[in-house]
This record gives sequence, structure tokens and C-alpha cells, in this order.
Amino acid sequence: MPPSGGLSHIGGTMEEKLIEMLQLQDKLNKKINENWKEIRTKEDFARATWIECAELVDSLPWKWWKKQEADIENVQIEVVDIWHFVLSYLMLEHKTLEEIIASKSVQNFKKGINEDFTNIEVDGAYINHYLGETDKYKKIIFLAERVAESFLKQNLDEGMFFFGLLVRNSISFDSMYFLYVGKNILNHIRQEKGYRSGGYKKEINGMEDNRYLFNIVKSIKTREELEEKIRKEFEKIHS
Repeated sequence: MPPSGGLSHIGGTMEEKLIEMLQLQDKLNKKINENWKEIRTKEDFARATWIECAELVDSLPWKWWKKQEADIENVQIEVVDIWHFVLSYLMLEHKTLEEIIASKSVQNFKKGINEDFTNIEVDGAYINHYLGETDKYKKIIFLAERVAESFLKQNLDEGMFFFGLLVRNSISFDSMYFLYVGKNILNHIRQEKGYRSGGYKKEINGMEDNRYLFNIVKSIKTREELEEKIRKEFEKIHS
């Protein structure tokens, strides 16, 4: 189940949430490297995207030689991690937020979210495979692999369409938004607590901080509560 967190109380249009997430991502990137747009490349974000896609796939039972259980919560966490790098790629591709929101890439993302296949320039065999796949885990794996493939080719329009389908089939846009905002807060805490220098403790009572965050987000009812509650909980750990 997605981290509901009282999602009916979020409010705002998809465009408003996209702009907010782009702004949050830019702020985080600047915290890591002030001039990140001059330092980072599209190849950096394409590589980070496919690595996160691989981690998502590894959360599902694809290994035929051993028993595996699906970890849907981690799939959702990985979708949000992918989104960090997709947002960063979009900001390298376009100069302004207005250009990003109006771009074909974002329109394709919306088409994926809505399962709209009109005027989509992707291999028809991929669409047929998607529509014909009845196993939900295999479908998610297929989509994650298509996202990875598209970004490795630096085909942003295609990648955004398949990412939209991935979100639709694994978490929902509003749930991704809510969890993204929470993870963005955690990423700031990580930087403040020595993530780059190696001083940050990522494991909390035997649980990775991502999963700890996920559990906090599930208990939060509104967007306004996110930062206060997440920082309060993580301060207890790192005090």
C-alpha cells in the first residue's frame, strides 16, 4: 500500500506539485554542490537513474533460483529515489521551470500516469508487452527496465512516459509527491549530519533510514506536518 498519510488533505494541482518538487530538488542539489548545473552532467543522472532502477527490480521476486518475497514498500522508496535524478535531469535539459512544465517530456509523463498511448513515439512492441503482461510484479520490472534503457539512451521523452507508467503501477502520483517531500527532508538531514564525510548513521535500530522515514510518512496527515515531524524523529536518533 502507498504511504497514504491522509493524502486527501494534500491539495494543489499536479503542475503546482511538480514545480514544488523541482524547486526542492534544486535546493538539495545546491546544498551538495552550489554550482551543480555546471558540475553535473546528463550522464551522471542517467547512471544514477538506472542504478536506482536496478535496486527497484531487486525488491521484486525475479530470481528463479531462490525464494523471494516482493517488497512493495521498498519499490515505492526506489521510485522516489529515481524521481530525484529524473527531476535533476529535467533541470539540466531545460532552463526554466516554465519550460519544464510545458515540455514534451512532462506531457509524456502525464500520459504515462493516465495510461494514454496517443501520439507516443515509443516502440509498439513495448506497448503490446505492457498491455499483455498480467503479472503485476513482472509489469513493474518491465517498466523499470524501460526507464533505465531510455535514460541510458538519453531519450528523456521516452523515459518520462515509462516513468509515468511505473508510477501509475507502483505508487500513484500523489503518494509519490508526499513521499518525495519526506525523502527530500531526509536528504537534507543526511547532508547536515555528515553523509558526504561518512559520519552519518544510515541504520537505525537495525532499520535503514529510508524504511524508518517511510513509516513516519505513513503516520503524517498533512504536507505542513512533514518537516516538523521528520526532523523531530531524526533529531532523537542523531542527538
